[in-house]
Amino acid sequence: MKKIILFFILVTLVSCSFNQTFSNRESDKDEAQKVSEKFYWELQYGSNQDKMYELFSDQFFKITSREKLNQLNLDTQNHSGIIKQNDLVKWETLVVKGSDAKSQYLLIYNVARESGMTEETFSMLKEDGIIKIVGYHINHIAKEEIE
Repeated sequence: MKKIILFFILVTLVSCSFNQTFSNRESDKDEAQKVSEKFYWELQYGSNQDKMYELFSDQFFKITSREKLNQLNLDTQNHSGIIKQNDLVKWETLVVKGSDAKSQYLLIYNVARESGMTEETFSMLKEDGIIKIVGYHINHIAKEEIE
């Protein structure tokens, strides 16, 4: 009888998942922010598009082609001008360590450009220990909304 009870206790413990959850830690934000800042650097000063593409997950390119990403950036630059400054205005992180590990990041920037403002949102996931961009959205802000 004792062996049966011990067996059930062991099976229960083995089948349980043990996770540790961290929400909105500053260190996680800093880690994700390095990726978005690298993106902005490559966009402004980089001469090799492949370095920018490396920041994105394969998931991203299943939905948006590299050509569409380039066109989005070119259209934004033509509409609002080149980037003068970017400020992180909102961020959220969720890191789960354990048997169901995952790391998710959301960063929102207000980006001052030559002739306008944009709000740019990055969604990121950690894949094989490296944070990758899985979503990138640009919202053009009307001048009336700025003033």
